[in-house]
Amino acid sequence: MAKKKPKLQYRYYEMGPNDQVLALLGEEWIRPYGDDITDLHFHNYMEIGICHEGHGESTLRDYVKRFERGCITIIPPNYPHNNVTDPGTTAFWEWMYFDIDSVLQDMKELSFNKLDLEYMQNALNETALFFYQHEQARISNTILEIREECERKAYMYREKLRGLLQSFVVELLRIHNIKEDMPRKSPRSFQIAPALNYVKEHFNEEIRIRDLAKVCSISESHFRRIFQECMNMTPNDHVNVVRIHEASRLLLKSHATMEEVAYRVGYGNVSTFNRNFKRMLGMTPYQWKRSPDNYAGQMLDFKISALKGW
Repeated sequence: MAKKKPKLQYRYYEMGPNDQVLALLGEEWIRPYGDDITDLHFHNYMEIGICHEGHGESTLRDYVKRFERGCITIIPPNYPHNNVTDPGTTAFWEWMYFDIDSVLQDMKELSFNKLDLEYMQNALNETALFFYQHEQARISNTILEIREECERKAYMYREKLRGLLQSFVVELLRIHNIKEDMPRKSPRSFQIAPALNYVKEHFNEEIRIRDLAKVCSISESHFRRIFQECMNMTPNDHVNVVRIHEASRLLLKSHATMEEVAYRVGYGNVSTFNRNFKRMLGMTPYQWKRSPDNYAGQMLDFKISALKGW
């Protein structure tokens, strides 16, 4: 019998137009983790996890850490991970999602220096961090202050959050040892960044892998290999994730027909759209649109077959 391929879940969160943080706080996040969902998952935003109670294991792509009270995780977008509590126990985690791209844009406008935002973005997104609060006191204190502002929502809290998020980014860059005068060795994800931007801007058009490789100035075979290593999915899977993400938004926020949605997100016909939608979400677009539970908490789960281990 062939070994069943593991799955990845793409969990999409949507923020308000004036927000840079989405905070999932409170006792509802006291639960057993991993009992019903053991697949790894990844997000469209940077995820910050704060563990208040419990024990278990955090898997961060290709390594595993034991978690307990006082640990913090910082997980970039598109980075596979999950938490599993010890058998028969629960844990209390709280989660925040940061729109780092927006924060970097704010920093560029306010900085006295000429910031290389693309390099900074790729450096921040290269790897996940796992640490205890006493090990990284500065960034931990900033994270906890961000959490408090999200919970209290006091006067001008959005303005306060913007400043705190910039402090967070600076501390994170320092942890990654990014310095203005350092020789810059581009992270591998930097090589595929032009392709990611191309897909984001042209998802509603025909996209060929050789064209994505061309915008990255590398061979198609090399591009496919690097893309799989960085994104844990094939380029075609990524294109479908972006298209289905946009299709899901249109299904919820417009009265467009299925045919219109299919063409607006880049599919040549409805049958191809339906097939890819069902492959990723496990149901047809019609079933998904009729089920409000599928957008509870403004989250989408896309299931993608992983071709390689983590």
